Parts: sequence; C-alpha cells; structure tokens
Amino acid sequence: EQLASQLNTNLEASVKARTQELYKSQQQLSRILETMAEGVMIVDVNHKMTYANKMAQDFLSIKENEYSLGGYHNLKWQTYKLDGEALAAEEHPIYLAMQTGKAVYDFEIALQAEGKQVVYLSVNAVPIYDEANKLTGGIGTFVDVTHRRKAIQQKDDFISVASHELKTPITSLKAALQLLDRIKDNPGTHLPKLIEQANRSMTKVSNLIEELLNASKITSGQMHLKAQLFKLTDLIKESLLGANEAFKSKLRIEGDLELTVNGDPNRIEQVIVNFINNSIKYAPDATVVEILLEKKDNVAKVTVTDDGPGIHPDKLPHLFERYYRVDDGGAQYSGLGLGLYISAEIIKKHNGEIGAISEFGKGSSFWFTLPMG
Repeated sequence: EQLASQLNTNLEASVKARTQELYKSQQQLSRILETMAEGVMIVDVNHKMTYANKMAQDFLSIKENEYSLGGYHNLKWQTYKLDGEALAAEEHPIYLAMQTGKAVYDFEIALQAEGKQVVYLSVNAVPIYDEANKLTGGIGTFVDVTHRRKAIQQKDDFISVASHELKTPITSLKAALQLLDRIKDNPGTHLPKLIEQANRSMTKVSNLIEELLNASKITSGQMHLKAQLFKLTDLIKESLLGANEAFKSKLRIEGDLELTVNGDPNRIEQVIVNFINNSIKYAPDATVVEILLEKKDNVAKVTVTDDGPGIHPDKLPHLFERYYRVDDGGAQYSGLGLGLYISAEIIKKHNGEIGAISEFGKGSSFWFTLPMG
C-alpha cells in the first residue's frame, strides 16, 4: 500500500510537471503568434476559421470572438485576384494547399476589409495533418506587400509612359528626315523648318534619355557633385536661355540678387530648369512666375511661384516620388515623372532641403535651400 501510494504520488508529480511544461510551451507559442508581424490564420477541414492572431484580426477587421464569421471571405472582408476579380474559395491559397497537399508560397491576393482600403497580401499556406496523417485543416501566414505591388504598378506605368514619350519625338524626327530625303535635290524654303523640327525632336529625346540616366545614377549611388562657388542669379539667367519669349515676359527675379552658394552649378541648373518647366507645363496661363532669392540663417533659399491652378492637397506629399506624375482634372501632361524626384535627390546630395506649397486653385510654390558660399 505504501508502494502504491508512492507510485501515485510520483505519477501525480510527473503529470503536474508535464502539464506545467505543456502550459508553458503553449503560452510561449501563443506569445510568439500574437507578436508576429505576419498575420496567421488557421481553418478546419471544412474551411472555417478557427484561429487568427492579432495581426490577422487587424487585417480582417475582426475581434477575437469573431473567428466563426467565415473562412476565406464574408460580409466583413472580401478577397480578390490581382486583376480585381473576386477570389473564389476554391482559389484561395490555403484551400489550394489543403486540396493538393503541397505548400503554397508568395501567393498574392487583394483584401478589402470593412472600413479599410484595399491591401495586397503575400500568402504562404500549408495543410495540417494529425498523427494518423489525416487532413485536419490548413494554416496561412500573410504579410502586407501593398508597397511592393504599387512599386511594380508604378514601374509598369513608367515603362508605358516612357515608351509613349520617346515614340512621339522619334516619330516626328523620322517624318522630318523622310521629308528631307524627298526634297534633298530641291530643298526650297522647307529646309530650315524641317531642320528645326528635327532638332526639337532630337533635343526632346536627348532630355528624356538624360532623365533616365540621372535616375539610374541616383539609384546606383553614382551621382557625383563638382562643387564650386557661384552666383544664383547668373545660373538662373543661364537656365532661362531655352525658355520661350512668352514665358520670359511673365518672369520676375526678386530678392537678394547677389546670393552666392556652394554647389554643383550643372546639377542646380537641372533643379531650376525642372521648376521652370513645371510652371510652363502645369500653369501655362499663369500671368506671373516669380523666382525669389532669400538668405535665411546660413542657407540660400530659392522659391519659384506661379499663380496657376495649383495642386490638389492629396497630391502634394507625392510630388517628389519617383515616377509620380500630377494629373488634375483629366489633363494629360508629358514627362516621365522623374524631374522632381531627380531634383529632390540633387538637393539632398547638397545637404539642402526641398518642398512645395500649394493651395488648390491659387497657384504653387516650389522651393529649395543650399548652403551659403
């Protein structure tokens, strides 16, 4: 009897220790799941949700007691293919993993949860089996790849825009050369106009290629500066040599006309030309374009202001992003969406700052600062 009692005591102690160990392991697993940056979702063999960690709950806009609301979609959330078509349950990566018995990796879907914007998720999924190798459900982990998806879309849009932007001047150049070939024996009065047309087209192609090369240099860290002291007024006047007379008549240079800065004049000229081109492109009916030169503390500030239509507040934060093109009211503007991005990188390289201020319908101001000479 004493031996039996001892065995029972030992057994109870062993069970208690195992139970505590199991509880500790479960607590650790629970903490890991709840603090993961990825969403985790588990479904049973009938494809009903049985678990979602905090990140998954946030993605799906549900609470812990709302697992039973559904599986792959319901009234609170809907999943879509990348083309915008609704994703059927049979096409969901967790469903596919359970049906095929194979893991699914980096399967992208779109998710629209109640009260939230569409996000793009990359899903990894595997089937779950018990000790008897019987299917009991599936588990999926997912991360937000909206930025990645948008970057891919921006790149695709950029390639399309670049192709169009290059095609237009090349077509014009080709037409001019074909006409020149036809009239080469008797050029008459058409020759100067055709040469001018060909030169304009070549200049546009050259500028587009220059933008692409500059963007590539920035990305690869190959943009180098050749700094020197120079007067801003002189550089601005040089920058305006290519502007048409109608635009020049609107222009005013105000402020401290003797300001000298330390920087790469060729790169700063690019920035000024980009600002001026923006005014020509987006505010063609502006009555006045002002370039203001100011000394603030130990920096020089250049501001280009027009009284054009202005920029919508939603678009302002994105102006200096790569590939971003402002398109207000359905108007179509030329350009690769690289000019302001390149300008921002040039100014950053000079340890300066850059920005834009605009009130929609009341004009825009683009500005940058540089260290004083």
